[in-house]
Amino acid sequence: MYAETDFLLALIKDEDWLGEAAEEVYRDRRSELWTSQFTLIELLLVAYREDRDTERVVANAANLVEVRGDVDTVVAAATYVEEHGFTPFDALHLVESDGDPIVSSDRAYDGFAPRIDLTEPNVD
Repeated sequence: MYAETDFLLALIKDEDWLGEAAEEVYRDRRSELWTSQFTLIELLLVAYREDRDTERVVANAANLVEVRGDVDTVVAAATYVEEHGFTPFDALHLVESDGDPIVSSDRAYDGFAPRIDLTEPNVD
């Protein structure tokens, strides 16, 4: 049974209008529940937008249900958001780049990955 973002948010948030229903489903169907890395990415975005602890939100969700897909990338990205002030997608790009140079005008990557600066496109 696929657990969508609103279900996991209802379980994670202290107060949510879907909280009681989500807790009941979780109690009764926990062993059947799973989600994908895309739900974790959406949770990362929601946590960032709501100024919540992105690491905690993503880690809590990953501990509640089985996650199919690349959990480690999303957890690592959440760490860059919390500890270094990255935006969620910049953090995901950084983690996915796996040390390869990033072609971007965004200076957020400086000091974290080699970057080909699009504002100075002379590439030798």
